[in-house]
Amino acid sequence: MYSLTNSTFIDKITSDFRRNSFFISVKAIDGTNYVIENDDLYYFLQKQKSIGKEQYRKEIKEKLIKGSSIEISNPNSNFIKVVNVSTVEASAKKGIDEFIKTYFNKGKVLKAGITNNERTAIIQKLFVWEIASKIDDETGYLVISR
Repeated sequence: MYSLTNSTFIDKITSDFRRNSFFISVKAIDGTNYVIENDDLYYFLQKQKSIGKEQYRKEIKEKLIKGSSIEISNPNSNFIKVVNVSTVEASAKKGIDEFIKTYFNKGKVLKAGITNNERTAIIQKLFVWEIASKIDDETGYLVISR
């Protein structure tokens, strides 16, 4: 698993508990990569471990920095499995700016015609690059926050 280095980015995504919070990418102990909204991950782990928000933030931040896996037994429907999408991987090799131009209008809103698997792979790639993304409350579109 990758490890994150930008503490500001980690604090930003793990502090967002709104209904449409920032996506977070996690690796389960079995090696499966998932994307999930931060609030959904918190509520999932809170049910399993009875932890509060501050303890959650501390534990997740540590796992993201170390690149550790998370124990996810019986993931619910909020966990979206990341599959390898060759077109997304090829676009990622061109760099962040080209990647964003390829998939986002005006550098912020996901373009139309993107499949669910592509969208999930895009979210995961953005997360690795420490670019926050979430579903906009008003439009329902995936947006990025740089």
